[in-house]
Amino acid sequence: MVFKAACFMFTIAVAASSNDNLIAVVQVFRHGQRTPVYFSSTDPYKDIHTYWDGLDYGQLTNEGKREHYALGQFSRKRYADWLPEVYNKKDIYVQTTDYDRTHMSAQANLNGLYPPKGSDVWRKNVDWQPIPVHPADPRKIFNGRGESCPLYNNLSAKAAASEEFANLNNIYASMFQYISKHTNSTSMSMTKAVYIYDSLHIEEQVGYPLPSWTQAVYPEPLSTLAASVFEQIVYYDQMKKLFIGILLNDIIEHFEGIIADPTSLPKYQMISCHDSNIFSILSSVGNRPAKPVPFAVSLWFELRRVNFNNVVQLWLRSNDKLTQLSIKGCELNCPLTKVKTLLSDILIDLKGAEALCSMV
Repeated sequence: MVFKAACFMFTIAVAASSNDNLIAVVQVFRHGQRTPVYFSSTDPYKDIHTYWDGLDYGQLTNEGKREHYALGQFSRKRYADWLPEVYNKKDIYVQTTDYDRTHMSAQANLNGLYPPKGSDVWRKNVDWQPIPVHPADPRKIFNGRGESCPLYNNLSAKAAASEEFANLNNIYASMFQYISKHTNSTSMSMTKAVYIYDSLHIEEQVGYPLPSWTQAVYPEPLSTLAASVFEQIVYYDQMKKLFIGILLNDIIEHFEGIIADPTSLPKYQMISCHDSNIFSILSSVGNRPAKPVPFAVSLWFELRRVNFNNVVQLWLRSNDKLTQLSIKGCELNCPLTKVKTLLSDILIDLKGAEALCSMV
């Protein structure tokens, strides 16, 4: 995955890290591979029950489960000397959006992170243990979507009508006509084209041969268009504030709470969510993806004590590659106070967001 970012990025090949100075971690990831959520009328694999192992639309596949089990193992290795192997609710708190695929991804991830050891073994020859996964407040994870936020809806319509997106419609007009012809669609929009891209991407991943007509549009220019559509979600700063600002504010407040009282909060927070959330976080901290984010992509916000300062490191794992990212051009060990200042334009708490939503 390529990132358009005016910042230095450092890539590391191994999962292990020195955690002597690690204080707290917030991990945010996308669910694993799922079945498509949309098929065109000409899609040869549109019979969901024939070609998708009897799964319904948007359901986690076995590959998606494996992706998150492996991600959990990666985190276990990375934090082996910091996060105890035996589960304790005081160490970790897990949240998920209310979708089957995010619930299941979190459980598969936890199986890799916490294979039962010692007193956690509860049944012979069962390499799994139940660990609580809590429902995330949808106002914090998906804030700004739907009828609950009139301001976000107005800004979204304004973004769609902006010169930039009007130009995109003109740039891709011939591609839309081409796709419409081959999918028997009476009309084609950027959003609909992204759904088609998503289906093709998953079909390619599972090994299904794609129709020959798709070679002219997949993966390019559809993948670049898809990234632009995701960018529309947080096109204006107020959209960033309403869509992802509450979550970013919660992360900073969590770190501040840990600093004030290290035993008051779990030191590891895990959040299972979606591509729109990951894309929005990356775009909001100055690392706008040039392509859609892959399944099981993960971010770790790490609070560390470096040279007597509380600093934040941001790490990305995408397609098995671990990269450290700068936050808004800040040094890689970015002081927590500076992170808060750099993101001040988009940080907001839930009460403030609810008040802002009604300001139309």
